[in-house]
Amino acid sequence: MKDPKIYADAYQAVIQVFHRTKNIPKALRPTIGRKVEESVLSCLLNIRKATLSTGPYRMKHLISASESLDELRILIQLLKDLNAINVAGLSELSEITRQIGMELGGFIKHEKRQNSP
Repeated sequence: MKDPKIYADAYQAVIQVFHRTKNIPKALRPTIGRKVEESVLSCLLNIRKATLSTGPYRMKHLISASESLDELRILIQLLKDLNAINVAGLSELSEITRQIGMELGGFIKHEKRQNSP
């Protein structure tokens, strides 16, 4: 079975984040670098759980994935403002998080329609 596009995109985001955090200044790696990695992993794992679950559990995982994605976006912006990530890295991460956000929003809307009376 082929993985849903949202999962494939989230998986690619994890790969990109881990490649980018290698280049974060050493002083920021244990704090912001680790948080960025944790946020993107949390988003990926919650998306995976949502694709495998049904009913209210699916919505719970979708909301958690959305919260992790929001946290990731804030942290990426912080890295940019601290000049800890280059423009190319910022552009790639911004684009993939935007794409995941759109897919996640669609997934949440679909679930709300499915579960409404």
